[in-house]
Amino acid sequence: MERRSYADFACSIARTLDLVGEWWTPLIVRDLFLGIDRFDELQRDLGLASNVLAARLRRLADAGLVERQPLPDDRRAARYVLTERGRDLWPVLLSLMAWGDKWLAGAAGAPLQVVHARCGAVTAAVPHCSVCGEPLALHALEFRAGPGGRHGEGTAVLAERFAAAAAAAAGVAAAGDAGPRVTGDDSTASPAPSGRKRGS
Repeated sequence: MERRSYADFACSIARTLDLVGEWWTPLIVRDLFLGIDRFDELQRDLGLASNVLAARLRRLADAGLVERQPLPDDRRAARYVLTERGRDLWPVLLSLMAWGDKWLAGAAGAPLQVVHARCGAVTAAVPHCSVCGEPLALHALEFRAGPGGRHGEGTAVLAERFAAAAAAAAGVAAAGDAGPRVTGDDSTASPAPSGRKRGS
């Protein structure tokens, strides 16, 4: 079955998955981060068929995530290097790893440890607010329609909920309530139309 594209979804998660969500692609990016950057090394590490690996690397290169750099001592060989765009995926992989360490590692423990070079401690990805620096807990998050949001495939229900919340908020704006949002503490519930948090 042909793989469908999410590139036209008005959702940054969907668009990212369209580039790096294919089987093997996140593991290829993981290896590149860890310094495994030769085709033969990538193939041996992952046990991946050469045609599949070549296709994944080509797609990453076409998307501007990876560059192929010929080796100075052998122009027929090359290494694959993450671009700035590709390196910005590092927090994504750290978050996936932290989740897997917590829920899938089992009694054996984490397969790989991340050490913060400055303090020497084993660390893990913890999301923080980019403005105030506080940890981002799900119950403390609010989701609002962004300027690039739209009603369409992949976001139809979300767009309808945001629109309904915006209409409700407009009706109480004179009372000083905040704008529309869908809160992150209950993914099955309808968005709270007012500026009050759920349960308050």
